[in-house]
Amino acid sequence: FEKENKIMNVTFAPRGILQIDDARIVYRNFKGEGSKFNRDGDRNFSVVINNEEIADAIAKEGWNVKIKPPRDDEDTPFITLPVKVKFNDRGPIVYLKSGDKMVKLDEESIGCLDDIDILSVDMDIRPYDWEVNGKNGRTAYLQSICVTQEIDRFAARYSQGE
Repeated sequence: FEKENKIMNVTFAPRGILQIDDARIVYRNFKGEGSKFNRDGDRNFSVVINNEEIADAIAKEGWNVKIKPPRDDEDTPFITLPVKVKFNDRGPIVYLKSGDKMVKLDEESIGCLDDIDILSVDMDIRPYDWEVNGKNGRTAYLQSICVTQEIDRFAARYSQGE
């Protein structure tokens, strides 16, 4: 339960980039599977923002922060930042750390992130500011990410023999 309450570290870097360490991610769809919430081929996930001051600071910069009100009075709101994953000449750069191994993932292999247990996530998110028909906003795109897989003690013990 420790990692649920760990406060993520957010840095507002040059060129509008958000550097987020110790992030928790939800609604993972790195495969880009179609569903009632997602068009087929759209890869994305959401970053949980577990601190209202951070949420306010990110929203003030124009990011599309989503807030679900609490279910009861003692609860806090559930705050997320949706992030799109698009492969092109600008990235993203994706690393998976699994035990002692570090693997660079690509468009074909990134889908495995939907199915693993995650210990920690560090990422950089770049902004895309848009304007359509008088409306404007800021979309978050994944620039780079390092996902550390949670390995159970038996997998860790026996992978050394492989």
